[in-house]
Amino acid sequence: MSTKILGNSLAFKTFDYLGVNQAEIKWEEKERKPYYLPSDKRIKISEFEEVQYGVSKENTSVNELEGNLYRRFEAMEGKPIYEVLHLKQNEQYPELLDTYDVIARKNANLTLILDYGMEGMNEKYRNTVIRILAEENSEVHLFVIQNIDDSCHTFESIVSILGKNAKVTLCQFQLGAKELYTNFKGELKGENAELEVDSIYFGYGEHELNLLYDIVHYGEGSTSNVVINGALKDNSSKNFKSTLDFKEGSSFAVGSEEEYAILMSDRAKAISVPLLLAHEDNVEGNHAASAGKIDKELLFYIMSRGFSKEQAETLIIQSKFAHAVDKIREEELKEKVWDSVFQIVRGQSDVK
Repeated sequence: MSTKILGNSLAFKTFDYLGVNQAEIKWEEKERKPYYLPSDKRIKISEFEEVQYGVSKENTSVNELEGNLYRRFEAMEGKPIYEVLHLKQNEQYPELLDTYDVIARKNANLTLILDYGMEGMNEKYRNTVIRILAEENSEVHLFVIQNIDDSCHTFESIVSILGKNAKVTLCQFQLGAKELYTNFKGELKGENAELEVDSIYFGYGEHELNLLYDIVHYGEGSTSNVVINGALKDNSSKNFKSTLDFKEGSSFAVGSEEEYAILMSDRAKAISVPLLLAHEDNVEGNHAASAGKIDKELLFYIMSRGFSKEQAETLIIQSKFAHAVDKIREEELKEKVWDSVFQIVRGQSDVK
């Protein structure tokens, strides 16, 4: 049974007529097949119970009640974790409701790569919840890779809680989902906590992308840097919302939110809403957003050096995406990401 729910709601509402305060989502309520991977034993983690996060309550609740994959990664001091999960969906297993608890204890180091692959062209559904707890002096690196697939409805809810001197890096590679809703909540609780988000997206065909990033500074001297680079072609559309919120007590905190979209079609649509909220005087907040076509003079210059238009466009997009992609240490996965980007640029998915 299908119903309509509201999700990706702005923490601080703006004018309703702009249509950005929340997203109206078509939600399927039905019996779901079990997934084929084993799951860890689920445990309650009190820190996550105190935070509101996720695309919507329905998204996080369905994973708690009907989730078909749960994994917990807990790194201790002197025992780092480096884990790569390859998650395949196909006609036999079209739906994935996966939850990951990523815990880095004091002075620990943890890296997790989630590589989502698709097979076949039937309708598929992914509802992912990722919860990150980075304790004092710990470091967490999370990579989420969604490769080309023209039939997947994707919901991605991520929350990260950072303690004193903790560092968290998030890189998302959204390279194909018929419908994408991603929601990130970052809470910098401790002094000198450091959060970096360096992500890319590429919409094509009739794809609809709805992205929300909510960064909350509590700790004195905490730092956040959110950079999202994207490209849109064909009839695709993107709605990007981000909030930097400096709470009382976060003096000397510095935050930055930036989003840049390349429009490769006159039909592509891009909306960006960066917000800045401050409850503390001694803070520094910066935000920027832009959307536009590839610079004609730059395109002509590259083509004058013997490149085709397609090759020139590829080089320009590569230059925008490289900072995030280069963070992937696994060469095979890095190559897979670039292959997906090149396929989209070459027009494999063009709407006729």
